Amino acid sequence: MPALMTSQMLQDDLAFVEERLREHTEPHDTVRFMWEQRRNALLEEIENLGSRRDTHAEVALMFEGAPVKGSEEIRLDFATKILDNYQLVVSTLVAERAGAELGARGQLPRPFASKLFIRDMVRGSVGFLLEEPQQPQSQLLTSVLKDAVDEATHVLQDLSSPDVERFYTRLQKLSPRTIGAVKKMAKSLHDAGAITKIVSDVVEFRLDMVGTTSLYQRLTEIEVAETHETKIGILLGLFPDRQQYEFKPDDGPVFYGPVSEALDARYLSDQDFARSIILQAVTASFLVVTTLRAGQLQSQERVLEDVKPGGLRLLERT
Repeated sequence: MPALMTSQMLQDDLAFVEERLREHTEPHDTVRFMWEQRRNALLEEIENLGSRRDTHAEVALMFEGAPVKGSEEIRLDFATKILDNYQLVVSTLVAERAGAELGARGQLPRPFASKLFIRDMVRGSVGFLLEEPQQPQSQLLTSVLKDAVDEATHVLQDLSSPDVERFYTRLQKLSPRTIGAVKKMAKSLHDAGAITKIVSDVVEFRLDMVGTTSLYQRLTEIEVAETHETKIGILLGLFPDRQQYEFKPDDGPVFYGPVSEALDARYLSDQDFARSIILQAVTASFLVVTTLRAGQLQSQERVLEDVKPGGLRLLERT
């Protein structure tokens, strides 16, 4: 369970115990002694929680509104859709952190699929506890999935914020695929009339109907266009561990971006090909992914799809 939620539950339990102790004031009362023991145990748990450092992903998604009935029932079609939407948002953020190729469409690279599982239902609310399976051996560093889960909450906070500048700042940092994933989640919440609360280890965020409507309307204005272009220049580097490239075109400054999976695999498996393109004149093919809002350019990314040895204009000069 996320540390923040655990802390809240322990504090609620402690408040209940303190209330019982106020009812039993006799120092030698056996019942009071039992409640004192319980209070001491809770205080110890709260103290230990303060030093706990989780390295795997944990998050609680809780819902109110039209798709929820009472405190125990939720529409199956909504629950299935929104959990799938959330997994997709987290997966795209994982892939972004790894520098993977992320076009606006197509299948997400398999290594970056989110591995969150439903661990339990939330006590006293309608929602789900999602958790990344813990490794047999303890980890010293937080997992990439945990970082992505925490970032997903911040992304939703920023994009639904009343502060327009905060929205634009976050939007410019996101890949087109992540924007599309958040848009899909916002549409599911908006269409269902749902209110959402997300609790991770350190962040609690409530997306009410006003925030959901704002998020949905803003993202509806976002358009993602994909085109192809060819450039001649020098491939300065290709980095398989990050799936990134660095390219100096014949007609402009150096730029960098993600590499397609197919090109990355060829580069790793064919040493002759690798030697023929690095620090050489090449003809490079790019997928250009452009994000627009109300017709205004927000971001543009070039995915390196293919490289052919030899750049005609450069070769003609030599």
